[in-house]
Amino acid sequence: MAMIRANGIDIFHKQHGESGDWLLLIAGLGAHSGSFALQIEAFAARFRVLRFDNRGAGRTSAPDEPYSMRQMAGDAAALMDAVAIENTHVLGVSMGGMIAQELAINHPNRVDKLVLACTRAKPTDARRLASEVQRVTRLADLGPREREAYGMPWGMTATFMQDQRRVDERIELAARDPYPMQPHAYIRQLEATMAHDTLDRLHQIRAETMVIVGAEDILTPPSESDAIVERIPNATKRLLSRGGHGFTGEYPADFNEAVIDFLSR
Repeated sequence: MAMIRANGIDIFHKQHGESGDWLLLIAGLGAHSGSFALQIEAFAARFRVLRFDNRGAGRTSAPDEPYSMRQMAGDAAALMDAVAIENTHVLGVSMGGMIAQELAINHPNRVDKLVLACTRAKPTDARRLASEVQRVTRLADLGPREREAYGMPWGMTATFMQDQRRVDERIELAARDPYPMQPHAYIRQLEATMAHDTLDRLHQIRAETMVIVGAEDILTPPSESDAIVERIPNATKRLLSRGGHGFTGEYPADFNEAVIDFLSR
């Protein structure tokens, strides 16, 4: 693991795996690269994996200034330059999928295959309302356990929420996070997701793309994946029969298998 100066900030990154194509992992809103804990072992067995903390998250710099998806895509491209990666497969989850869209549009020669997971091209009116709830929750005087408990039903399925052991484990994991996000940085990322709009530029993506979503996702429902697939020339949709917005954590084996299958063809 290492820190590196790129695109004007200090970026935390870590590499895994000894051989194969490169695979860049981009995390979602409010998450750092540790959110891929249940993917690393499976992916590193097939690829050389690079994960990093987005601007504002984890151990990466968190300036209190406006963020944008294009800017954070620039962070990713600058990190690739710094560690001498010419091109890579790219996997972005949720907000990470928005960053990945901008990376594929603005740095097309750097992206081999593209995986866009539980993401969108443009926020809907309903999503804007949900984001206001997220903003209020983040600015409220809540501890990490309370925030996790409040947000969990948005990402996890009813099946998960009925398993008290798994619910308790997830709450405690959040409480033990050694790199909690600063409130201002979360708001900056949230605002960037609300300004995100690639709908009229998705046709510029040249990479072969898989758009993957869980059938039970209420934050980025499958219809939003359809809107992306319709506009990227070489895109396919992979609908997982189970899983909500947090399917990478609730059903990691299903997700990992789908990604590896697509990238290995």
